Amino acid sequence: MRLIPFAFVLAVAAAVGARAAQQHEHAEQHPTTGAHHHPEAAKLQNPVAADAASVEEGHKLYTKYCSECHGDTGKGDGEMSEDLNPKPANLTDAEWKHGSTDGEIFVVIRDGVKSTGMKPFSKKMTTHQIWDVVNFIRSIGPKPLH
Repeated sequence: MRLIPFAFVLAVAAAVGARAAQQHEHAEQHPTTGAHHHPEAAKLQNPVAADAASVEEGHKLYTKYCSECHGDTGKGDGEMSEDLNPKPANLTDAEWKHGSTDGEIFVVIRDGVKSTGMKPFSKKMTTHQIWDVVNFIRSIGPKPLH
């Protein structure tokens, strides 16, 4: 029986681990310019009716958690916006960098966007509250594409 040197086993394990990390990193990268889509997030359907109560609750949450960066009216001009690179999104315009569906907006709020000032809010808001914020953003921004 022939034994494989331990150093060889470690070298192979390190190479496999590095390759897996490289593939994961590539999967997480976003384009640096322009809009793109997140097909899995786009499949999420908003379970919260965009009625007056949801939009009002979303507005309260937006004011509490979002307006410092995105501004009171959602134009990306909040008091913290000057310190951020990239700048916060203008939520009232037609270009949504990370997708324009309710599901894509929900995922950006829930998970944040790596290497930007957009932090995840999944620990500060419930799932229902995040959907309320999506409904509020819809009330000030472009309408969903179907």
